[in-house]
Amino acid sequence: MNEAVFDYVTGVVIDKLEGGYFHPDMRTNNPSKFGAYHRSGETMFGLDRHAGHSLYYSTPRKTKDVLENLKYIYNGSYQYKSDDAKEFWTTIDNANARKNWSWLDRGGNLYPKLRKLTGRIMLPQYTYLSNKYLSAKSREIVESDPRILFHFIYACWNGSGWFKKFAEKFNDAVASGTTNKNTLLGIAIKSRTQSDIKLISDGGNKINAFIYDFKVPSNLQSEIKDSGGSGGGSGIMNGLLLGLGFVAGWILWRKYKNKPI
Repeated sequence: MNEAVFDYVTGVVIDKLEGGYFHPDMRTNNPSKFGAYHRSGETMFGLDRHAGHSLYYSTPRKTKDVLENLKYIYNGSYQYKSDDAKEFWTTIDNANARKNWSWLDRGGNLYPKLRKLTGRIMLPQYTYLSNKYLSAKSREIVESDPRILFHFIYACWNGSGWFKKFAEKFNDAVASGTTNKNTLLGIAIKSRTQSDIKLISDGGNKINAFIYDFKVPSNLQSEIKDSGGSGGGSGIMNGLLLGLGFVAGWILWRKYKNKPI
């Protein structure tokens, strides 16, 4: 997976679908406003420091209680899994976001740094999940179309269980012979919009509103691997052209094989 492409698509996920900052102290101080967040830990761009513990720390989480877990986070009980995870949360801690940032704050001048670090944290997760749940052919198609890639990168935020469900439907379609990318994108989006879980279906409707026109910048286009079968079926057209070229060459060979040069 090209890191520059992944970074760009992840940034769009953050800008279009993920919120800014939240801290459990907000719920403690205003339970009527933040009562729905009773299971949420400190969160930035959808990265939950409590629920997503294993993304950031190699040390097992010591408690399921969100508020109790804060003391272990802040006293250094947990070993960071990567330098990127450490830099992400240390940057937030050093900004004293717990005291200084409001709900949905996007970090001010720290936003570009935190946005990029989010991509670096999520890339290993995407690599792990795609290797585990996508077939080789499916992954080739996913990483050749930024629109479908967007769907599966966002699935990393949804969780491994949802990634698996989306991958199974996608794999089935590819295995049945579907290679047209617009058709596959439609299947991917329907797996969200037709979900019985409101959070997933709402996200699917938001994605559906822009995804068909989504592109990466021109300087990244060359980094996208073309697996064929894009939109109107360029893979089929290429095959036809190669076939016609072979037939034309064979006809000329038959016509001139016995004539002197």
